[in-house]
Amino acid sequence: MEFDAEKVTDYLHQHIPVTQAMQIKAVPEAKEFLKLTAKLAPNLNHQETAFGGSIASLGILAGWTLIHIRLSADNVRYKIVIQKSEMEFLHPIESDFEAECHFPDQKLWDQFHTGLQRKGRARIKLECAVMVNQQVAAVIKGTFVAKQLEPLK
Repeated sequence: MEFDAEKVTDYLHQHIPVTQAMQIKAVPEAKEFLKLTAKLAPNLNHQETAFGGSIASLGILAGWTLIHIRLSADNVRYKIVIQKSEMEFLHPIESDFEAECHFPDQKLWDQFHTGLQRKGRARIKLECAVMVNQQVAAVIKGTFVAKQLEPLK
């Protein structure tokens, strides 16, 4: 799935203000995953490593953004929220970091999307890796809920 990374970044900064403060950017990448990056400096804790809340936020935002981009083709307004998350921190982050969220397999996505179209609400589980220097530093598993609000005009 192709997308305009600059437009996605602008959307995040406009609609989720903390993304601008965290200096999060969408990165155009391979078709099988969505990637967001964050700078270390605005996300530092007192130990000179990335704040755990920032790491969790980047992972959750990667999943949220993946769903947002995939659903944007529907021309329908959806509310997308994280319902449940589980985070495992594997090691401290001491430089700029990124989150990768792989697109779910087509069968899982089709079940989610069909349920959303039929019932106006659906859940999907995604797993995102937060990485530094191509090494996984944290893993977040999340259940996201999407609810149809209204068709776009």
